[in-house]
Amino acid sequence: MKRMARLFLLILLALVAMELVFAQTQPNQKKAATSEKSKGETLELGKSYATLRPEQVRLVDSFIRSYNTTTGNKLVPQQAYDSARLSVRTTFDAVTHALLNAELTDSQGKSLGRAIDLVNAVDQVMGEEAGAGGDQQFRLYVYLKANAVDTLSRSQEFFHDKDNATYHKGFPICYRLKNGPPSIQFSISRDHKMSDVDVDYRASGFPKGLVNGHLTAANSDVRAGNNLGLHDGRWSGLNGWWRDVFGQLGSGGAPPKEAATERLGHIPMNPSVKADEGVDKSAHDFLQTWVVAKEPNMSVAYFSRRSYPCLEVLAQKNAQAVQQGMIRMHTMIAMQRFSDKLGAVSSVADVFEPADKWSQSSKPAKNAYASEFRLVSLPVDVGEDEECVAVRGGESSKKSKEKFFATAFRGKNGDSRNKVMSLLWTQEVGYWKIIAIRIEDSGDAGLVPNNAVAQAAPAEEEPQSIAGDPASVKDMTQFYQSWIVKRDVAQAARFASQRSYQCLPAPSGDQKKMTPIARIQSALETPLTRIPAGSNLSEMMSSVQPVNDLLRPVEQENSKAFAIMAVPDQKADSFLCHHRDLPESSSDLKPADAKYGTYYLTASRFNYGEEQSPTLLLLWGKEQAGWKIDAWAVELP
Repeated sequence: MKRMARLFLLILLALVAMELVFAQTQPNQKKAATSEKSKGETLELGKSYATLRPEQVRLVDSFIRSYNTTTGNKLVPQQAYDSARLSVRTTFDAVTHALLNAELTDSQGKSLGRAIDLVNAVDQVMGEEAGAGGDQQFRLYVYLKANAVDTLSRSQEFFHDKDNATYHKGFPICYRLKNGPPSIQFSISRDHKMSDVDVDYRASGFPKGLVNGHLTAANSDVRAGNNLGLHDGRWSGLNGWWRDVFGQLGSGGAPPKEAATERLGHIPMNPSVKADEGVDKSAHDFLQTWVVAKEPNMSVAYFSRRSYPCLEVLAQKNAQAVQQGMIRMHTMIAMQRFSDKLGAVSSVADVFEPADKWSQSSKPAKNAYASEFRLVSLPVDVGEDEECVAVRGGESSKKSKEKFFATAFRGKNGDSRNKVMSLLWTQEVGYWKIIAIRIEDSGDAGLVPNNAVAQAAPAEEEPQSIAGDPASVKDMTQFYQSWIVKRDVAQAARFASQRSYQCLPAPSGDQKKMTPIARIQSALETPLTRIPAGSNLSEMMSSVQPVNDLLRPVEQENSKAFAIMAVPDQKADSFLCHHRDLPESSSDLKPADAKYGTYYLTASRFNYGEEQSPTLLLLWGKEQAGWKIDAWAVELP
């Protein structure tokens, strides 16, 4: 029985083992010679393990060593890498090659090393992922060294960009390599331990960023279009060894779809139940696939990377050393052991029952599986405080658009009957994901202690919005009506402040004789060619909700077409175009200290028939003539 209890405690320690280890490979392929080099002179970097540089080998070897330690397998790094899917190898090759060639220096010109020196270990390599958005493909998830963020902030080559507002959920801190594209982007977790790293090949300026594939995977897929040429133009030496696999590339063609996207451990990228089916069904599916269907690999897909710090703490409490990059794999193994120990069961209710005590301040949520677990909605401030890494230094906030739910259930077998597991849930990219866990020893346990809830604000289903300036809402609506519905770019351009002229790139030959306002009119014309005409804004564009907790939503009647968010006065300067390369002075701003009312941000995507554009962000400020656009940006995946 004690063994069962230990297994129960181990359930939540694990990882999606990196895609460096499966699918097709074609060893000893000969790369087509470039115009500058003969075949004999061409070095096919990254094509196989044998061609990797020492720094790349270190990352591959470290990952495979961790995998073998965790699973007891005896994978050989060379075989693992050479058997990886094509898109996994090209992604690993391109991103690490860029990191290898990105030299860092401080303000005095003293070397700070290279960008690859900031990476301690790989968590996962994301290649082509069917059904995934552009911000979930062709990138590396890595563990950073302890000094990584400090080094990036001190380097002359990277700048601290505005926080990610609509993409890279769980990784809000953004650093970009200057003078792109192409550019390296580090999207970093709040605790500075992990990062989503990718190479952006497409321009992010307006209007090109809205029509050149930024939202698509082409933005970060080195194989697509002329991305290889752009890469080699900045970081020479990455030879397109994959081009002999498909002849289209190099001529602007798209790489062929991969037939399989299997990953190590058979852990899918996302669970089978989507968010619109309800958090209760997601929680049931998590338990059902684990203990009844005996497919813990499917259940592990519910764990967000935001849950990793909790899982690591649980491992330490149980004297379990979890290798970096192995959180979900370790969890899957522990869940498998627990399930195997149970034997055959006919229902979740045979194994778990709802926690019988819960704070009266927590609000019960709709639950079709009340016999299996208790489900409650949590106020935003409590949900944020219960995250593994508390939001903004633990300060509670009602500014986030996230909704939080908690489930609690207790084991019914042996000593596990005294163990209550509580899970914190929120939405990520269309799925309910587990972002925090807690295991308690008593039946009185719950995710939120009674004394904490007693001090918290009353539960509410929606985060508190801010009352926007009515004049600002009117001007913003008139701008979009003039631009998108009436297609009157001359009228729409009048909403551009002279401050926004700083956002214009250096003029091309044809543009040198044009005034700034004429260039803005020309830019406004570009996306209209792809937006089907209509009479209703919501038919032609859609709003984008923020993932940044400091942006407060403004309620307005066109909220389906475009979102309006109040921006903290302290953060607005970092959004202005002439300040974007400067260090951000208020990166640790706490919600309680934020002041609002001077600036607003609008966020929208345009409907391009069957496609959607990337997110267009517009910063608005008040002038004598009314509310004007002070800056713009295209938010990249």
